[in-house]
Amino acid sequence: MNTNTITFKVNDMHCASCPRLIQMDLEDKPGVIAVNANLETKLVVVEYDPVNLSVLELIQTIKDSGYTATIL
Repeated sequence: MNTNTITFKVNDMHCASCPRLIQMDLEDKPGVIAVNANLETKLVVVEYDPVNLSVLELIQTIKDSGYTATIL
């Protein structure tokens, strides 16, 4: 399986529960292999299977969690 890694800037994370929520929601998506959400850097790094999941779906998942993601 080929995987891709993408980094998003999520400037509206503001407390410790924000990265946990984003991480849990992304991990629930089929095709997501690993997620690292960091409040201090406001970065979310996602390793995913591009055959099963698109970048737009990742952005939408973050949006559905209540946050805005920008691709770095």
